[in-house]
Amino acid sequence: MKVHLVFLIPLLPVIFSETRHGQSPAAVNQPISDEELVEMAPEGVIVFPNISYREGNDAWKLDLAMPEDRSDGRLPAIIYIHGGGWVRGDKRGQGIETSLGYATKGFVSISLNYRLDVDKIACVEDVKCAVRWLRAHAEHYNVDPNRIGAAGNSAGAHLALLLAICPKSAGLEGDGPYQEFSSRVQSAHCSSTPTKPHFRKGKGAGQDVTKLHAMSYASADTPPLFFIHGSADTRMAPVSQIDEYVKALREIGAKDITYVRYDDGTGHGAYVQHLQESRRSREAFFIRTLMNKGNED
Repeated sequence: MKVHLVFLIPLLPVIFSETRHGQSPAAVNQPISDEELVEMAPEGVIVFPNISYREGNDAWKLDLAMPEDRSDGRLPAIIYIHGGGWVRGDKRGQGIETSLGYATKGFVSISLNYRLDVDKIACVEDVKCAVRWLRAHAEHYNVDPNRIGAAGNSAGAHLALLLAICPKSAGLEGDGPYQEFSSRVQSAHCSSTPTKPHFRKGKGAGQDVTKLHAMSYASADTPPLFFIHGSADTRMAPVSQIDEYVKALREIGAKDITYVRYDDGTGHGAYVQHLQESRRSREAFFIRTLMNKGNED
């Protein structure tokens, strides 16, 4: 059993923030237009902005970046899912430059939106639909459908995790198109991950909240997962939950689980508070888990 469990010794916390290159924090809050997004693309990268992965709602959009050179054949893909408590955020928010940069490293990079201020089950249904869309259009965008990963922070991490572990039988596919395709991804990199979210008042009444709990899908055949968490995160995404989940995965025989737990006062937002290290670990993880051909679930 190949399980990586890392507890880091206390260090003085350093706070970083991912911002658009050369802009003030105030400017970052301004929406990025399609034209600006295309201009932000690194050399040799093509950007397809605001593709609809489903019709009928403005939230069902994604941005896709890919290498201009297609001579290497089908490429692995990384889907980035923004955080924001399932009620706010945008695909062109924090970390957009990092997402675009993956296309310079041999990946097709996708950043997507999903419905906000709805019950969390609808959020899961949306991101699953986006994965199915990607597989349905894999040939057009030069994607290897057997090498897709997901990444996210906070609420985005929860959604990325469910893409990796949640089977079709869980009943979270929704009524979106492309049902003939799998919505599972082959690996997920998750930071500050809530593993037991609950419904907010008035949202999701009568629905089974355990469908949203990572523990419901713990199994020995769990795909590669990488978790980053801060020990001082006790309210937004309680560290006790991720500790319990990783322990359960280890005991059940999951083969490739990495857990970086910062014991230095890091709270919610561990990825950003350890930005450079987090970026490196995410890139290395996806190179290791996606650059070699895998098998679709």
